Formats: sequence, structure tokens, C-alpha cells
Amino acid sequence: MSPTTEQWGEVLRTHLALAEDGSPVLAAAVFSADAGFFAAAGRGNEDGWSYFRSVAGDVVAAVTPEGGAGAAGTSGGEGGDPDDVEALCTVCEEAVHPRGLRVAGTFWRRESREVVSDVVTGGELHLALLREGDRSMWVVRSERGFCTFVLVDGDSDARISEARSLALDFDSYLVGQGY
Repeated sequence: MSPTTEQWGEVLRTHLALAEDGSPVLAAAVFSADAGFFAAAGRGNEDGWSYFRSVAGDVVAAVTPEGGAGAAGTSGGEGGDPDDVEALCTVCEEAVHPRGLRVAGTFWRRESREVVSDVVTGGELHLALLREGDRSMWVVRSERGFCTFVLVDGDSDARISEARSLALDFDSYLVGQGY
């Protein structure tokens, strides 16, 4: 699958259990530096883009040191400021990008980071847990630079852990598909 195919929404919905009642995942999106955010899905029939797009239409923005924001990608796959895209691409790396990360107008802080082995290839997957108040989001980055953003429904440790497992399984699927 290329990043521009419409199948991605259904792939997200299937692999992240978004069609199932009681899913720990509220919404998910896939991002690459080349394509920006190119797919999003919400639970059930809900529009996943509403969680990753601001009113202005920007999907993601990196926070400037002054507290302003710059566009980092849109649902149309258009690229943004290279520094903003770098903030997304490096969210799972050891050093957090100095400008921080803002998704759909919300500033997310990174709470934890780890590197795990992919079950398909044995390669590395970089995993970060982002927090905003009582909301949580997992970001998993493959070695090839595809990032999956998985918004957790609820704040219990069990829901967060279950969403983590689904996010890692999905990224293992991506790796197995050559992404």
C-alpha cells in the first residue's frame, strides 16, 4: 500500500479494533515525513481526523519557543515546515525536539520512551507515551520512519496498556508489509 491509498483508514480500523465495542482506542492516524498524516480513523463511524486536525485544517503543529504554532502537515498530505515535521519524526527519540509537539491544537508532553523489538523482523520500534491532562496517546515509529499515533479512550492503566499492545501489533504489521 502506498501512503495515498484509501485502504489505510480501513487498515487502521481493523488492526486497532476501532470497529469493536469497548475498544481501548478512540482514534488513530499514520504519519510519515514524506506524506505527513495520510490516514486517520475513529471508532465506529466517527471521523478520526477530528482528533488530529485543528479548526484551521492543520493536522499537526510543533510549538515554537514563543508558544505559537506552525503547520506540520495536513490531511491532504502536504508538507509543512521541515522543523515541524522533524518534531513529529523525533517524538520517539531520546532527545525531545526543542519545540515540543502540538496535535490538533493540543500540546502533548512525552511521559515515557522505550525501544522494543518488532516481533516480525526483530528490528527496532520506538515507542513514546504522550500525555495531555488525563488523556494519553501512544506513538510508535518504525525504522523506516512511519509513525502511528494511537489516542487512548480512557485513562486507566489497563486501557493504556491494551492500546499500547494494539499500537505495537499494528506497527509490526506495517513492518511486515515493508513499511
